[in-house]
Amino acid sequence: MRKLRILNYEHLDIKIRAYFAIGFFTGMRTGEITGLKWSDIDLEAKTIKVQRTRNKAIESTPKTHSSIREVEIMDVLFPYIEKHYRLFSHQEYVFQTKNALPFNGSSQVARTYWVPTLKDLTLEHRNLYQMRHTFASMMIASGEDILWVSNMLGHKNSSITLQVYAKYIKNDKKQRGTFLLN
Repeated sequence: MRKLRILNYEHLDIKIRAYFAIGFFTGMRTGEITGLKWSDIDLEAKTIKVQRTRNKAIESTPKTHSSIREVEIMDVLFPYIEKHYRLFSHQEYVFQTKNALPFNGSSQVARTYWVPTLKDLTLEHRNLYQMRHTFASMMIASGEDILWVSNMLGHKNSSITLQVYAKYIKNDKKQRGTFLLN
């Protein structure tokens, strides 16, 4: 899987590994991840409050009203955040530059970390935002509750989620209507 290859890449800067893990395992928008502060993360409750986005050095509210939400820190994500917390909890923002400033936006993260990582791993170029699409596609294809997926993505309702992501999910091997035989 591409996501695991990226997350397991030994030369990936430790301060950005959790950024990628959050993208792959929550479906948060890249600006929402960039704008995260430690005060948004509750390790005990295993939740992240999405209440801001950061782009072009400007902090604002997320894209829509439904984008202001609480997302679950799944068990697969927890070790990444916990390790990052041990190293960087003294900072206000979860992800900061070498100069201890918050990233201006996700394009800075893409340019500095994402693109070089894809090149080093000889993976086809994809934009950083594709982590969100990977999350949604993986969850829907694995049969996760569409209402939960919609909430994680910050969609107003599940029809938006299905409209955007269902076309990517094919399950040609599934036998249809087997429940009717019982």
